[in-house]
Amino acid sequence: MNLKGKVALITGSTSSGMGRSTAFTLAARGADIVLNYGTNRTGPDVDREAERVKQAVEELGAKALLAKADTKSDTEILAMVKAAQERFGHIDILVNNAGGPWIVRDYIEIPTKDWDENIASEITGDFLLMKYLVPGMRERKWGRIIHIGMFHDPYLPGVGYDYCLGKAARTWMTTSFGLPEFDKGITMNCIEPGLTRHMEFEEALRAAQGDYADWLTRDRVDAHDVAEMVAFLCTEAGRFISGSVIRIPTR
Repeated sequence: MNLKGKVALITGSTSSGMGRSTAFTLAARGADIVLNYGTNRTGPDVDREAERVKQAVEELGAKALLAKADTKSDTEILAMVKAAQERFGHIDILVNNAGGPWIVRDYIEIPTKDWDENIASEITGDFLLMKYLVPGMRERKWGRIIHIGMFHDPYLPGVGYDYCLGKAARTWMTTSFGLPEFDKGITMNCIEPGLTRHMEFEEALRAAQGDYADWLTRDRVDAHDVAEMVAFLCTEAGRFISGSVIRIPTR
């Protein structure tokens, strides 16, 4: 099922991970895309990478808007939302993907500043975007919100405690905020992937276009697995799924 006429805002969507694969996949299904970037990385290479993703999205037939914004910042989030609404008029789909860094260390060694920033990266942006976008979704009686969490494997050799706690909060928000929105036409779900392989640019683009030759031979979870699940939840086929946590464990 296609997403023609829908607009998706995807945070952290121009590097080599799940956000970019999701942007390609939703664009290939007909959605216009707001490409957020800049939360943790800066520099000319980051901007060039973002432009390349934007061009690819447009070549897939979608409209695209690059939105450089720190998802920890209320001011920058609000400016991004206003720019997106001025360009497209509305935002129907929110994919909260951007997050903080995974740093393995004993929790008593985490500097307070790092703790605060990582928790804000994982939670604050999600909250602010819902705060500003949900009113419009309620008014239109249609919306899709998808949080990208994490399947926590207790046998991992090391744990980024602040990172993992932030991902767990996304799961909590899904079950607590999601079900009350269902009667308003909004679904909210959380995808919890395990360790996920990033994809080469052209590989991700081919998979989004339905060329599954490489993807179907995969031997572990990769970014397109997550993108396919996001796409399903955004279509009318997934309209009765809300408040759910969908796990994609590492093989």
